[in-house]
Amino acid sequence: MNFFKFKSVIITIATTTLLFFQSCDKGIEGPAFTIKGTISNAAGQMLYLSNVGVEKNTLIDSVKINDDGSFQFMQPAPECFDFYLLGFRDKTPVMLSADSTETIVLTSDANTFSTGYTVEGSTESQRIKELVELQAALEKQVNDMLASKSPAIIKTRNDIYTLIGEFKDNIIKQYIATNPGKASAYYALWLTLNGEPIFSPKSNRNDSKCFAAVATNMQNLYPEAKRTQHLCKIAKESMEATRKKNSTELEVQEQEIKTTGLFDINLPGVNGDSIKLSSLAGKVVLLDFTVYEDAKISSRNIGLREMYKKYKNRGLEIYQVSFDSREHFWQQSASNLPWVCVRDGEGPASPNVTLYNIQSLPTFYLINRDNEIVLRDNQIKDLEKEIEKLLKK
Repeated sequence: MNFFKFKSVIITIATTTLLFFQSCDKGIEGPAFTIKGTISNAAGQMLYLSNVGVEKNTLIDSVKINDDGSFQFMQPAPECFDFYLLGFRDKTPVMLSADSTETIVLTSDANTFSTGYTVEGSTESQRIKELVELQAALEKQVNDMLASKSPAIIKTRNDIYTLIGEFKDNIIKQYIATNPGKASAYYALWLTLNGEPIFSPKSNRNDSKCFAAVATNMQNLYPEAKRTQHLCKIAKESMEATRKKNSTELEVQEQEIKTTGLFDINLPGVNGDSIKLSSLAGKVVLLDFTVYEDAKISSRNIGLREMYKKYKNRGLEIYQVSFDSREHFWQQSASNLPWVCVRDGEGPASPNVTLYNIQSLPTFYLINRDNEIVLRDNQIKDLEKEIEKLLKK
C-alpha cells in the first residue's frame, strides 16, 4: 500500500511531500463529492489525491492534468467530514476537506501550487487554508525571534509564549468556539509550531476543554465515525489528566518554602516520571536552569559532563531544569545526558522563574547535602573548588 509521508495522527501539510504512486481509479456508487479545477503550467503532470486518516495517509486516486490545465477527481461521500491532500510528486500538497456531495473547485499555478491557490465550493476547505496561513505566519514570527540571538533569553521566551497564547486565543474564538462540529475546528486542534503541538490537552485544562467541545459536537453529528471515536477517547483522557494536574497544583500552592530557602521542584523527566529536587537530599546538587534551544548550551553541557564524571561517585548530582518550548526536541537533547533532566513546560511563565530569581539562562545554584542553597552562579568564581568544599563536609 502506498501513502503520503505522514509523521503522526496530527494533521499537517507543512512538511508533507508526495511519493510516487500508480493510479487506482475505481467505480463509484452512491453519493460522491468532486474535486476539480485548473492548474496552469502543469499540463501532462500527474496529480495525486490522498485521504488523511486517523492513523495514516492513503493514496486514493491520481490523474494526468489535461493540456488546458484542468483536472477532476470524484470520490464517495465520507461518513464524517474528512481531509484530503492534493498535490504533485515530491511537492507540498494542499489540504482540502469534504463532508457530503460538494464540488470543490481549486485554481492554482504549478510553480506556486500550495501557497498561491484559491478554493471555491467548500467553506471548510477555505477555512483550513486560512489556518495553514496563520500557522505559517506564527512559525515565521517565532523563528525570527529565536534567530535574533538576543542575550535576554527569558524575555524572548516570554514574548514567544505571549505570542503563542494570543494565537491560540484567536484560533479558539474564530475557528473552534464558533463552529465546534466543523472540519476546521477539528483541524485547528492539531496545529503545530515547528513540529510541536500548539494545543496540549493532557497538560492544559483550557486546551482539554477545546478538545471536549469538538468531540461532543462530533459525537452528536457523527457518533459512529472512527474519527469521532478517536477524538472522544483523547478528550476523555485529557479531561481526566488535567483534573489530576489541577488537584496537584492546588496542593503545591499550599506548600511553604522550607526554612532553608529551598523551594522544592517536581517536574517530569525524559521518561515522563516526575522527579523531585528534594529526592536528592544527601547529595551535593548543582541546580541548573537552562534551555537546550540555545546553541551555546550544547558545548556548556560537554563541560558539565566532564565535571559530573569527575565528582559523581563522590556524591555530586546535577538537577537540570529546561525551559525548552518544544518537548520532543528537549527529549532528544536530554536523552543522552547522564544526570537528572526535567522540563518546565510553563517556560518563562513558570513560578520557578520568580522563586529562583532567574534573570537569564543558564542560571545555577549549589545545594549542600542538607538540601540548603549555599551559593548561586554570580557568587562563584571557581565552580569545582566550591563543589570540592561541599563534598568534603
